[in-house]
Amino acid sequence: MKNPFKRFRSKAKKTEPLPQAEAIEASAPEEAAKEEQSPGEPVAREAVPKAPADDFTEWCRSLVQGGIVPNGRNDIFEAYSVFGANSEGRLICRYYHHYPEYEKDFGLSYSRALTFDEFNKRLLAELDKGDIKLNAYHACMEKARAVSKIPEGKYPPREGFTEAETAALKQFCEAADTLTDPQFRSANGVFYCGSRSVVGDLELHLRFRKPLPFDALDAEVPGVSRKQVEIYEIDDIWILSICNRLREQCQSCNITLLTSEWSLQQEKVTLIVAEGFPGIEGTLLTVVADEAAFPRFGFYSLDFSKK
Repeated sequence: MKNPFKRFRSKAKKTEPLPQAEAIEASAPEEAAKEEQSPGEPVAREAVPKAPADDFTEWCRSLVQGGIVPNGRNDIFEAYSVFGANSEGRLICRYYHHYPEYEKDFGLSYSRALTFDEFNKRLLAELDKGDIKLNAYHACMEKARAVSKIPEGKYPPREGFTEAETAALKQFCEAADTLTDPQFRSANGVFYCGSRSVVGDLELHLRFRKPLPFDALDAEVPGVSRKQVEIYEIDDIWILSICNRLREQCQSCNITLLTSEWSLQQEKVTLIVAEGFPGIEGTLLTVVADEAAFPRFGFYSLDFSKK
């Protein structure tokens, strides 16, 4: 008897073997690659691009100082600035900071290429805060002058006060009949006089120096307004007395009132540029202000001794 279900049974398919010629052709590229590569030679891999070399040369850096950044909460951090140039002769300032609470090393916050005047202003601000020394400032600016190809005769030479000039300034302060109990300090080319008024026992602070080789007294400073004033426009009688004595003894005096626009108190500094002061050769720069007001004016405070 024939099986009636035989016609429903599927026939099994047999896999045909790959022809020998086709197998040879399929393996030919792999064999050719093996033949081109010599035994023992490492397999070539795609090169990982390297980070560009840092060609920045450091000239000087400021001291590490702390600060607070208000951003919802007060973040306490430490920071310092580094000044130098790259191989192309571009003047660069770099700023590093870190948060001690995170126990991480200092990280680069920014790196900026500056013009010669911008570079000088930043250095003067660090100098004025006492975060770099005067010798470091002058050495750094000499390198910047050479890189920027500034002619040596374009700026007057660096000058400080001689012993005779310091004695003349001391005599000027001691002879002021509106001041009592003067105290003197002299450091880094700056002469300081702190005293009190004869009436009201008000503190009065004076600082004297000569112009620096790359001074920026006429440059605009963010947050500081400048106004040329006449002697009769000064409303503080004690500052007025100092300006009057300077005007009487000098050949010429220019008075500039500097105001901090970024402060609610709008602190003021009186800057006096005098020529022909007895016993002083060249220009004499004098500032009169409250002690707490000086840090708001950058290099105008003339407080390079940080005292």
